[in-house]
Amino acid sequence: MKKNDRESIVLSIVKKRDEMLRIAEEDGLSSENTIICSQELDNLLNQLNEYTNFST
Repeated sequence: MKKNDRESIVLSIVKKRDEMLRIAEEDGLSSENTIICSQELDNLLNQLNEYTNFST
């Protein structure tokens, strides 16, 4: 992966985290929408972790 790929993942993580917090405030922490968004955030974090492990 290139540096731009890493930056893209980090930007996606920030956006997804903000989205998840907004949904949690509106729908509650245990709502289905919050959980789905949290799982999507987990996937992005896993991608970043794989990128970090791959780059070292």
